Amino acid sequence: MAQRVVEMHFVCRDDLNVTDFGDGSFETGFWAVSSEAAFTVRTVALHQAKSCPSYRQGRVIGRRTALYQGKLRTVFRVQMAGRPLAWGGGGSGEKGYVYG
Repeated sequence: MAQRVVEMHFVCRDDLNVTDFGDGSFETGFWAVSSEAAFTVRTVALHQAKSCPSYRQGRVIGRRTALYQGKLRTVFRVQMAGRPLAWGGGGSGEKGYVYG
């Protein structure tokens, strides 16, 4: 059985394009992720840098697509939970995927 993306880590400096709803939930900024990964992910974490623990993290409670700078992107709705997370996933760039 193929592994699925269960956790996504994003470098998102200074809450760029993040919306805090004041009820313990927030929406991330706009991210280029596959529709399959967007559907399977359970946890999202935002980091100032890969070397820093997350400053926002939690369970994905919703997702939507939106046009951003002329391209279709994914925005996640997240219920804040847990302690800050260390960066997860390999590769370069501003995204890290953890599979499970």
